[in-house]
Amino acid sequence: MFTLLLNFLLIANVQAGLVSTMPSTYLETGIPNSHLVTKNVIRGMAPRNSDDIDTLINLGVTDFLIFKIDTNGDVEKEISMLEEKGVNKKNITHLEFPWKDITDFKPVCEMTIDALKTIEDAENNNRKVFFHCTVGEDRTGYLAGLYKIYHENINIEDSFVNELCDKGYEAGNPKKGMNVVMKVRKSLTPAFLTMVDLINETRKNKKLLSKKLCTQSEFNSFSPAVMKNFICKKSKLIH
Repeated sequence: MFTLLLNFLLIANVQAGLVSTMPSTYLETGIPNSHLVTKNVIRGMAPRNSDDIDTLINLGVTDFLIFKIDTNGDVEKEISMLEEKGVNKKNITHLEFPWKDITDFKPVCEMTIDALKTIEDAENNNRKVFFHCTVGEDRTGYLAGLYKIYHENINIEDSFVNELCDKGYEAGNPKKGMNVVMKVRKSLTPAFLTMVDLINETRKNKKLLSKKLCTQSEFNSFSPAVMKNFICKKSKLIH
C-alpha cells in the first residue's frame, strides 16, 4: 500500500508537466532524457514511478544522486521508495542544488564538488550511479558537463555542447520557455564556467579538488564575448 501511494505521488509529479521532451541515447532505462556519461554513470530525469526504479536497480545501479531542491516533497518520496527497495542509505545522496536565482556561489561550489566526488567514488569502486534533477536537462547537464571535464579532461566547448546543450540545457530544448532559459543563463551558466576555472586551476597546480577551495561568494567575471560562446542552439538530437 505504501509503495502504491509513493508511486501515485511520483506519477502525479510527472502529470504536472515535469517531463523532459528530450530523446534518450541510453534507452535501457526507459526514463526520458537518459544518457550514459561513462560506462558506470547514467544521467536522466527523475524516476517517474516504482517501475523506473526497478529498471535502474536491474541495470546494476547501486548509487543514486538526487541533485535538486525538494520543493514538493518528491525527493523525500523517492528516497523512501529507494530504501524500501533495498538501496543502502549510504548510497543515496541528496544535494539541495538550485537552478535559478543563485546569489552565493560558495554553497553551489561545495555542493558541486560533493556531487563530483560522489560520482567519482562510485566509479572508483566499480559501482554504477544514476543522477538526476527534475527533468534531467539543466542541473543534470551542468553536473554531467563538469564531470566530463573533471574526470576526463574534456574540452569545455565540447562538453558544453555535448553534455549540456544537446541534452536539453537551456535553449538546447526548443520547447523550454524563454523565461526559464534566461534564468539558467543568468545563474547556472556562470556557475558552470566558474567551476570549470576552479577545476582547471587545481589541475594546473596539481592540487586535489576540495571544498576548501570554495572561498568566493561571487561568480568569476566573464565578458559578454565569452558568455556569447556559451549559449545553446537547438540540440542535435532533435531532428
